[in-house]
Amino acid sequence: MMTTSANAMVARVTFSRPAPGARRLPTRTSRGRARAAAAFPVGTVGEAVSCSSRRRLALGGACTRARGARVAAGAASDDIEPPARDYTGELRMPPEVEEKPVVLPAMLFPMEEVLLPGSTQVLHLYEARFLALLDEVTAKTGGLFAHLTFHPPSAGEEGLRINQVASLVRVEEVVREDVGAKVVIVGESRVAMSDVVESDPYVRARFTAVPTMGAAGTLAYTPSDDEMAEVEALVEFIDSAANDVATLADRLLTDAAAEASEATEASDSDDASGPGSSDALVASDAATTPESLWDISGVTDEVEWGHAEVGNLRRAMAWVDGPSITLDDLADKSLPLEMDAADWLRPVVDEQVNHSELQLAERLSFACLQVAPTSTEGDLRKLVSCRNAAMSTSHGLMDRLKLGQIVLDEQRQALRAKVALKSAFGGGATSAEEDMDGGVGGGEGR
Repeated sequence: MMTTSANAMVARVTFSRPAPGARRLPTRTSRGRARAAAAFPVGTVGEAVSCSSRRRLALGGACTRARGARVAAGAASDDIEPPARDYTGELRMPPEVEEKPVVLPAMLFPMEEVLLPGSTQVLHLYEARFLALLDEVTAKTGGLFAHLTFHPPSAGEEGLRINQVASLVRVEEVVREDVGAKVVIVGESRVAMSDVVESDPYVRARFTAVPTMGAAGTLAYTPSDDEMAEVEALVEFIDSAANDVATLADRLLTDAAAEASEATEASDSDDASGPGSSDALVASDAATTPESLWDISGVTDEVEWGHAEVGNLRRAMAWVDGPSITLDDLADKSLPLEMDAADWLRPVVDEQVNHSELQLAERLSFACLQVAPTSTEGDLRKLVSCRNAAMSTSHGLMDRLKLGQIVLDEQRQALRAKVALKSAFGGGATSAEEDMDGGVGGGEGR
């Protein structure tokens, strides 16, 4: 039996918990678009009809109280609520939408490891149940499964409190090993869990697609010209800030790699190790380019006994222009479906990807919430809150774009400060401010 809230449910069953002993590895980020207060709706039909007013129906989210946005203070995701705002677009009753439920395998992760659309993760699967899940996914669901998150259990609580909204993830690469397999997965879209089909040996549940943005808005709302201008301004800010963050990260990480190269050179010189020294220098020098620092092609070789987030900002920003893959796409196909036969990326090869401005903005609103290099524990906690809010159907496009604006602006300012310190104390010829001349400056006013 289950009880359901807006975006979480308590499952009164014994779930297969994440693999014991699996540890979260350090983030491998180095390798591997005015203040918008409320959201355009992307909520599910089921949530919309539970709201009492026609205005809330148009917003398409769960009925929540406006308590004010507290993202900047690092509040928990449950506390991130937009203040009330007046909508100026076209409001209408949404048409009936036929839901297409699909039964999918699912893996459970702590809520701090939520995987957004556009993000990449590497898993090392070595338990028999998870390898069996992988076999089902690659042979029957086109390489797609659900990435579920759960809340820490409270004292006396029976079962796990599961977030109803999950990520539909696509298996991008599988590397079989003597013990288990390393698997690269990519978040593609959101899904909503309706009920659990079975939990042994792993979770299989029934999911429906969370509606995505259409070319002119949502099923219930078309934004006005002023609202479209807000979206455009936020998209421009995020594009510019993301480019600045990537450039600053390149410089910071390249400098760090160069320092490591110098240290290796000095050590090899002291050891007078001959040919071995030369080989080490070649390998070290090859790691100092921005391209190699953002490359994740060999990341599976570095994952041991756990799972690590390797999604970086550049990879996520490239995902924005990729094909839209939703659960409805799988429901329209004949199952079972092998992963290779699904050919999800064929539209890219055939140059058939064509997103509207609103669709691009929606994809960007997820992709921009990535971990920055050298993030502190406080930064990561705040980012987790923002990511969980982004997954919630109580929030929509404008909320997520604003979250991205806040996160990227703070990341950019922090990276600028670190690069400036490196230049000041490390003898760098160019300051961070000079690097960013001609770009968009920081600050809440932008």
